[in-house]
Amino acid sequence: MKYPVCFFRTIFVFTIFLFLSNSISAQNCSSCRYISPVFDSITITTVKFAEGPNSNNQMLEIYMDIYEPYGDTATKRPVVIFAFGGGFVQGSKNDWYVEEVCKHLTKAGYVCSAIDYRIGISAIEVLTLQHMRIFFRPMQDMRAAVQYLKADFAELGNNYRIDTSKIIIGGASAGAITALMTAYCDKPSEMEEMGNLSALDALGGFYSTTGLYPNYSWKSAAVFNVAGALVNADWIEPGDIPLISAHGNQDQVVPYDFGIYSGLLGGFFDLQGSYVVDLIAQFKGVCSYLFTMEGHDHPSLSMGMDYIRGVVNQLMLRMHAVINKRTFCCDLALKIHEHDTLIFQHQGAPVTLNAQTFHDQGNPVTTWCAIPCLVAETSPQVTFQPDTALHFLTAVTKENQCQSSAMLVMQEGEPSSLNLISSNLYSVYPHPNSGVFSINGDFSLIAGNSVTIEILNLNGQLVYREMMPTLTQNHLTVHAGEIPGGTYLLKIHSGDNVPVTNKLVVIR
Repeated sequence: MKYPVCFFRTIFVFTIFLFLSNSISAQNCSSCRYISPVFDSITITTVKFAEGPNSNNQMLEIYMDIYEPYGDTATKRPVVIFAFGGGFVQGSKNDWYVEEVCKHLTKAGYVCSAIDYRIGISAIEVLTLQHMRIFFRPMQDMRAAVQYLKADFAELGNNYRIDTSKIIIGGASAGAITALMTAYCDKPSEMEEMGNLSALDALGGFYSTTGLYPNYSWKSAAVFNVAGALVNADWIEPGDIPLISAHGNQDQVVPYDFGIYSGLLGGFFDLQGSYVVDLIAQFKGVCSYLFTMEGHDHPSLSMGMDYIRGVVNQLMLRMHAVINKRTFCCDLALKIHEHDTLIFQHQGAPVTLNAQTFHDQGNPVTTWCAIPCLVAETSPQVTFQPDTALHFLTAVTKENQCQSSAMLVMQEGEPSSLNLISSNLYSVYPHPNSGVFSINGDFSLIAGNSVTIEILNLNGQLVYREMMPTLTQNHLTVHAGEIPGGTYLLKIHSGDNVPVTNKLVVIR
């Protein structure tokens, strides 16, 4: 049965000036599409895509806002589906950060779908231990969103000119949990770990959807996750879709590695956060990238737009590989600066940067893009004229089916909280090892004279702990030879600093 679109809202945000600048920008920066904003204006259409009962068994109609770049002539465009956060009890597609993320993605050339999904849990569900429904209703709605877009392409007129093989699902916090569950909790036996599956019967059963077009697949091309988690990361299996994640390693709401979910309805489940999810994905051979935000708590309004754009820009670099049918998980590597942030004093002087490629086969092609798009060229070296604004300068190197990327934050004056966004400070070698290994890093940065090494298994149990002097060393050697073979989390505690987490694989 076909359902008509019940409600349309289209907003045209443009002027003659914006139209002209949009045409110029799109022409000069076309090589940076899907990385940098190349459009100045957007349209938004609101459509009904699903319907289903809420926690009080009231039937709800569920809508999405579809963002498109105004003036775009492309006919097969990738789609990002974005789900809001809010602890499964609050939030909507109209939340300010959802709108900002979708605008940013759309101006880069994506079609972005900001979806609503059913939130809330009833007292009866809690008392009867049916709280697994809190995860399942949003999963049904995420499935429905993918189905609607595929149905529009196939039988409703292809209103949004999309490529259904390039649909990426994701979200923030509870929205990220929803996307991860949709992507990787794909067997009844997996959700049964959370409770009796009969709790889902009233909602249609495990394979059900709230979609208006249930005959379409809800399979997507990749999933992105900002501060999300899974109940069990072992649900990820070889052959699953790629994963792109960002998470603060001081998150007090959704654990970075593992722990109890402390959101508004926390306490029901232990969750395995992005670090463990990324670790297990790589262990299973699933392409995965984790952008660790050193020292950052759960995303909040106080972190500001620069923080949000910085995170989204990092994720977009990996999305760019997915939609170009390349992998970002290969030996090809790229480096453009010693640190993630370049601080400069504005004196009108240009800055010259080099992209250094590693593990290539002799024929890599590097493209530079600035955000905003003031630079767009293909060359191992770029000369950039910074101004007083904050700039994100990206380099993308591709060779055969591999793609690697790097981003440099260019900032005038003193460092800000954005500088806390960086890679892990320490590396482990050899890896894998027999329980005897070295940790390489700049231990001179540690306040105090010692560092605490902890090794935990993937259930969060401590299996090894040692306090070691650091003095002025740049490496430490750990002898944990008695622990069994397996995959572990290595935590490095240094004074009052935030613990750094690394993967540790021990082979016996």
